[in-house]
Amino acid sequence: MNRFTLMVMRSDKRGNNVYLSLGSNVGDRLLYLDEAGKQLQLIATEPIEFSEVYESQPWGNELLNHFLNCVVHVKTGLAPIQLLKKVQEIEIGMGRLEKSRGGQYQNRVIDIDILTYNNATIDSLCLTIPHPLLTNRKFVLLPFVDLAPEFCLPYSLKSIKNDLQECQDELECALFVQK
Repeated sequence: MNRFTLMVMRSDKRGNNVYLSLGSNVGDRLLYLDEAGKQLQLIATEPIEFSEVYESQPWGNELLNHFLNCVVHVKTGLAPIQLLKKVQEIEIGMGRLEKSRGGQYQNRVIDIDILTYNNATIDSLCLTIPHPLLTNRKFVLLPFVDLAPEFCLPYSLKSIKNDLQECQDELECALFVQK
């Protein structure tokens, strides 16, 4: 047998459980999160669930605007790569230009990251699931805990709630209160 094997992941037409992180730090940030949610609903097999919205300092580039972030739970029939393509289409359709320039994060209308896909671990050139920085980012963990505090990543025995308690991220992140 060849040491290189092809793995085929089939999707469940009834709905694969996916958690996505949404973030926006320009313009009407809340409106952009809502619009992204509406676009994601089009690929869902059931109504999507939203976490609370949090406002956070920018992670990775302190010169950026503050973000609004949330996590959504989506059931979808899309396979992981199809989901990635759809997420990228939504981002571009909403006006996202670039995530980074010269290795530095940039301001963006919308940023959608695939956090988890069922209980899968995927490591390819174009997609890594679970998201490799998930447990390092308070702005992801806080809203994730809102939806699924006992969720465990496939390589961990600890819950997301425990990951939040152990997170070393010291950037400010708090429940968003609309003025």
